[in-house]
Amino acid sequence: MSNSWDKYFSYYSDWDDAHCFNVRLELKFEVEIKKLGYVEFTNTDDIYLIDNNISNKSLPKSKTYKKNQNEILISFDVPYDWSIDTDWEDKALVLLGLSDEWVIDSSVEDK
Repeated sequence: MSNSWDKYFSYYSDWDDAHCFNVRLELKFEVEIKKLGYVEFTNTDDIYLIDNNISNKSLPKSKTYKKNQNEILISFDVPYDWSIDTDWEDKALVLLGLSDEWVIDSSVEDK
């Protein structure tokens, strides 16, 4: 099964290291987000390691989401040409497989 971000990362190849694309999603769509391949972000500082059974290699480093009481946040690298294309964000959401119904808002921000 392919992940939500596969089309996005295969479509673009030259990345803007100064910006990120943040998408805020409604919390009620968490199950759908998980079906797309995302896992909830785990802060390794919060995990107590017993007998070294959990290693940093087993924890997700990307393709994760953060959630709070009201929403889910996912963040992506952006390609260099994001500012040239006037409807880039809409195209990116489609490539990521994110339904308009789920999205509260999206924006490109400085890192």
